[in-house]
Amino acid sequence: MRATNAKDQIAMRAELEMKYVHHWVDHLGRNRYRFRRRGCPGVELPCNGDPSSIEFQAAYHLALRGEKTNAAVVVAAARAGSGTVATAVETYLDSVSFRDGSELSTQNLRRPILRRFLRPGIAELPLNKMDEAYILRWLERAPTLGARNTRLNALRPFFAWCVNTAKLITVDPTEGIKKSKVVESDGHWVMQPEEIEQYRAYHGLGTMARKALELGLTVLTRRGDCISIGPQHIKHGGTWLEFTAEKNRRRKPTLISIPLPPELAEAIATCPSPDALTLLTNQWGKPFTRRSFNTAFREWCKQAGLDERVVPHSMRKGGSKRMADSGCNELELMAQGGWHTSKEVQRYTRDYDRKQAAIRAAAKLAAPKDNVIPLTVAAKR
Repeated sequence: MRATNAKDQIAMRAELEMKYVHHWVDHLGRNRYRFRRRGCPGVELPCNGDPSSIEFQAAYHLALRGEKTNAAVVVAAARAGSGTVATAVETYLDSVSFRDGSELSTQNLRRPILRRFLRPGIAELPLNKMDEAYILRWLERAPTLGARNTRLNALRPFFAWCVNTAKLITVDPTEGIKKSKVVESDGHWVMQPEEIEQYRAYHGLGTMARKALELGLTVLTRRGDCISIGPQHIKHGGTWLEFTAEKNRRRKPTLISIPLPPELAEAIATCPSPDALTLLTNQWGKPFTRRSFNTAFREWCKQAGLDERVVPHSMRKGGSKRMADSGCNELELMAQGGWHTSKEVQRYTRDYDRKQAAIRAAAKLAAPKDNVIPLTVAAKR
């Protein structure tokens, strides 16, 4: 009896593990495969092929659907990459729809999610075999409900592209999947007034750490804006700051135009970066990346003795709280922070000083009202 080689072992494993597949070795020594199921015509699968290959899997799943297809055509199509989940994902990630259809930060978030979606045994399967049941199982493996929603947000534009743009499939398998209801948390820590003063006391004027605080605290910038704003955004003789917010810059740009805060103007004057296109630079005089700025700010907070829960976004939330405590209304906060709805403002001012707001409200009620007509006089009229 002749010894079995690796290819024969793969063939025997395929015959055992893949339903309806019959294997034999022909007179030329080639491994032959035929898909045979009762009530269906036999389908010749790729000759001498590897059952775990893209070509073989494509032909096998076509046969499972009852489509009698010429094996050579299936092989050519699979080798060209059409029809497989892996090729669809990689084509989408390299497409103008992905590159220009979302912000860079969104792309950096969704690219690894889509590649993690290509689990072993899934990447080589035909795209049109992807169904809602599998996607739901994959979503349920997410560590949290928020992460589940993030995964779904990455999959939906991909499958919409497959249906509407690339015409690879006709039905979107994510169409009937709903997002999970997530209980809203307080999110990032809000930088408190005493923490702001502690930070300022340690990092004096003339330091990059102080300039970073004033930029994030007084302008209410997000991290991406904080590291990209430069001298070119200071307009009208150095009295105004104008820039387009990074978030939704391509889809729905928001121009923020505010008077240059005096605290920030002083921090810039005492710590200039004359040869840089950004106000904030690292130790080599280069702009920060998101990650390096996050690391630098955490180190600055550690040096000032602040808790590790204080992160760059804490400045935006702390500045929002400070404005709310000063009596700024929602419209003023929306203009400063680049928000479009009251709901967004309320998320950032949830931690405002309610006692001070109540004192201001009581003072307004107690103030003399010269122009108010007494109710008795109004009734007589």
